[in-house]
Amino acid sequence: MSRLLIRSGKDPFTPVVAESTLTQDVFNSNSGNYLFQHSMWKTLSVDGAELVSNSTLSERVPPEPGDAARVNAEFDHFVIPMANAFRAEFAPRLDRLSELLEGLKIPVTVTGIGAQAPHGHGIEALAPVNDTVKKFVGLVLDRSASIGVRGEFTRSYLLSLGFPDSSIDVIGCPSLFLHGRDFRVDKRVDAIGDDSPLALNLTPEVPGIGAFATTQAERHPHLTYIGQDAHDLRMLLWGVPFPHVHDPLVPVHLDHPLYQQDRIRLFLDTWPWYDFMATQHFAYGTRFHGNVAALLGGTPAHLLAHDSRTLELAEHHRMPYTLTPSFEADVRADELYAATDMTEFNAELPHGFDRFTAFLDRNGLDHIWAEGSGTGTFEADLAAATFPPPVHPLVAGDGHEIASRLQWLRDGMVLDITRHPQAYRQPWEHPVWSGAGSRHARLHAKVQRQAGEIETLYARLELVERGSPYIALRRVGRWLKRLLGRS
Repeated sequence: MSRLLIRSGKDPFTPVVAESTLTQDVFNSNSGNYLFQHSMWKTLSVDGAELVSNSTLSERVPPEPGDAARVNAEFDHFVIPMANAFRAEFAPRLDRLSELLEGLKIPVTVTGIGAQAPHGHGIEALAPVNDTVKKFVGLVLDRSASIGVRGEFTRSYLLSLGFPDSSIDVIGCPSLFLHGRDFRVDKRVDAIGDDSPLALNLTPEVPGIGAFATTQAERHPHLTYIGQDAHDLRMLLWGVPFPHVHDPLVPVHLDHPLYQQDRIRLFLDTWPWYDFMATQHFAYGTRFHGNVAALLGGTPAHLLAHDSRTLELAEHHRMPYTLTPSFEADVRADELYAATDMTEFNAELPHGFDRFTAFLDRNGLDHIWAEGSGTGTFEADLAAATFPPPVHPLVAGDGHEIASRLQWLRDGMVLDITRHPQAYRQPWEHPVWSGAGSRHARLHAKVQRQAGEIETLYARLELVERGSPYIALRRVGRWLKRLLGRS
């Protein structure tokens, strides 16, 4: 039996409630991460394989002494599904991963990693992270045959750092290969109208996105905004607006019509997300994985590409897209739908799938798409799983959203999250989680340590007293006094 350690927030089957997802950052700040992580999980779930989530703890804090030795002893392969990791904000996490990789002797495979630069900038914009990327990629290639990158932009960047072309495989994002080689997406309706069920995704920081979102909401009463990141979840759960987005037209606060009309959703697992997207006629917006979720649900999608990371993936997978660095002009969903032709995407997917599986073969990873490999317990585990519903705004009419929050507070989230009955339990703490919500556990451990120290001091004091001449003379004096008193 092979045992694989997978970089993922959690496995695809373990339900984690919204409050735990947010407080413990289980989805690593964005639910879109689950798409490529869980697609890789399914891909590697062959008969006889055991997959374990590392809960991404390896990169949140520096590894502790012995962590690498533990990985070497307990696992046969470390698989690291990634996204836009070659960027300044992610550099500290890459450095911590590199620190762990330095001690690993088992094979390490990275899939779907990409570089990110602002629109209009080339690889020169990535200069601040060059050293970090060089070290990380070098360590990976010392432990693998190649590295799997998102597209040509990332490939060009690694070539500029001196890595050989022969060690770079352009594989796109593994999320799109969830359903295999023969998957395709076709339009269900000839055209969409104002009343069509639509799914909108957006990046709140993009210039002009607020006017765009508000116009779409007014024009299409059955449009639903699908949030993805931790700020969206915090707003839905606790009513906290985005701290860094101040445009009142962006749906990042309680007064926005989309919030007040209960037309925002955030999915805590991929499978319910796909099921919902299958009910929509069309999806569009700036989020790559928001559109991928629609495609995996069989719904046509159109990406509004605003930076190198989204454009790179759209070009690689031949996904319908429009280059939209800002949103000054009116964007009409019916026109986007009419321009959405899935022909190239459907034609490219089998070729991309073949490149992806060839990459897995090259790096010694058994996968379910090889004949006779089986799917292990994946399908049974998925069928047995019960996932939480999507998160709604607090104003949802049936009161369940407010009741859920109150129940969480009643159970003691703030004071004792580490013992909360719905807290997420990392299957393999690496290193031990010590983030938000662990205050009670730390205080409890401190009290226990202090109690032990006090007990030790009492024991030492007793030994000192037993050996002291002064204490001995006092004992003799008390004995003589009692003796004289009896006489």
